[in-house]
Amino acid sequence: MTQTDATELTWNLRRRSLVASESLLRIVHKAVELYDGDLEDFVIFLAVLCANVGAVLRDADLAASPPEGRVPVRYYRGVSRRAIAASTGLPRETVRRRIASFIERGVLIEQGAYVRVPQGLLEQSVHRQFAQAIVQEFTRASAQIARFPD
Repeated sequence: MTQTDATELTWNLRRRSLVASESLLRIVHKAVELYDGDLEDFVIFLAVLCANVGAVLRDADLAASPPEGRVPVRYYRGVSRRAIAASTGLPRETVRRRIASFIERGVLIEQGAYVRVPQGLLEQSVHRQFAQAIVQEFTRASAQIARFPD
């Protein structure tokens, strides 16, 4: 890795990176507050959630005509523990243990070698609060970052 001369870094890049860092810290703080302070559990759960329903954003049929209410389960994609370990950078054994605990508590659903989140997460207060908080934070941060062009 080469070191960049400090004069090559613009003040606006420094400002944007500070805004982004502060935003990330606020999101982490909210996650700690709402999810019992266990960031590894939170990261694993978030990775499963994104893998399960992320395809919904890219589905042309859903984009053209979204269903009312919940996303139908047929759009959920199961994800392997190995894929979660790879996407989070956490050890596979840690991911395996945490997912086993999630399944025991009914937080995740096991489908063969894959896991998925249950339907209707945003109807649960904690998940809705977090979703609202991150959308609000990203909206605020993106407006601030836009004030400091390249």
